[in-house]
Amino acid sequence: MLPQMVSAMVYEPFPIVKDESLNLTIKARDEGDVIFRTSEGYYRYGPSIIENEDGSYDAWFSAPGNNSTEWDYITYRHSADGVNWSKEKTVLKPTKNSADRCSVCDPGVFYFDGYYYLGYTSTDDYRHGGMNNNAFVARAKRPEGPYEKWNGKGWGGKPQPILTYEDDPRGWGIGEVSFVLLEKDIYIYYTYFDLTGGYTALAKATAGEDWPATIEEKGAVIGRTTQDSFDVFYADDLKMFLAFAVEDRMAESSKIAVYVSCNGQSFEQIDSTKQYIEDYAHNLGVAKSASGHQVTDKDILIGYAYGRRWGRWNTKFQYFSITNPVQYKLLKGE
Repeated sequence: MLPQMVSAMVYEPFPIVKDESLNLTIKARDEGDVIFRTSEGYYRYGPSIIENEDGSYDAWFSAPGNNSTEWDYITYRHSADGVNWSKEKTVLKPTKNSADRCSVCDPGVFYFDGYYYLGYTSTDDYRHGGMNNNAFVARAKRPEGPYEKWNGKGWGGKPQPILTYEDDPRGWGIGEVSFVLLEKDIYIYYTYFDLTGGYTALAKATAGEDWPATIEEKGAVIGRTTQDSFDVFYADDLKMFLAFAVEDRMAESSKIAVYVSCNGQSFEQIDSTKQYIEDYAHNLGVAKSASGHQVTDKDILIGYAYGRRWGRWNTKFQYFSITNPVQYKLLKGE
């Protein structure tokens, strides 16, 4: 009798490997701190925030103007810790009888080669109530000024736009700039809105004394539906651009979203959060280095305005974590 033959099947498991794809998540650390209340004077919105190397912060805000011919001014505050803030100082006003005579608002600030460059939104058109805007820039050697404005050929005197809106004057126009300096390129992100809709666009310039004269427009980078203005930084640890905005702006469902781009031009949303975010939020700013850089392995300060009643807005600052959780996948054979 032949011995019984036993055969065994050997199963080799598929290897499990780390998934290198990007899976960023954004989360507010807690409810944050209200640094301005409407009882102090109507609003402060659209902060531009620089995080300095010593951990202190400089921040610029849109604030009410003279309640008459000048609608908005830009103010400045400093903080050693992101919680306690200095008394504010008005650092930029419209120039009378000029292209920015109506308002200066929506600050966007970066620093290089000895100067703080403060981008802002303005118009000289009183007819349409805050429409027909252009983008401008001023510079100063100190964050609190004094500032001199770009005049189309150099610095000082009556201002001229760095980005000009040329469509129907009843449209909102161009403004809400955000800067990133990457090597010798200045990335200028800005809002464009006409009567048919809008988007966030990109222009680029070459860093130098008169860099506004080198600006070239690159076109739309993010379509806009319910999003507010975007603030962008370059994440040195990820080697990517990250853009932040309030979604469902000025609505009960408002939340904060993050978008990513490898080249600074093609962005896609990757996450959003509502937890701890105030209802009716709008016009955020995210803390970044003086050149528009940041890293995501630490909490990042974000500020925004909120409030249901138009023009009666509190300002809140909150720390957010931006993480890329480790994931794994099965590596199946063919």
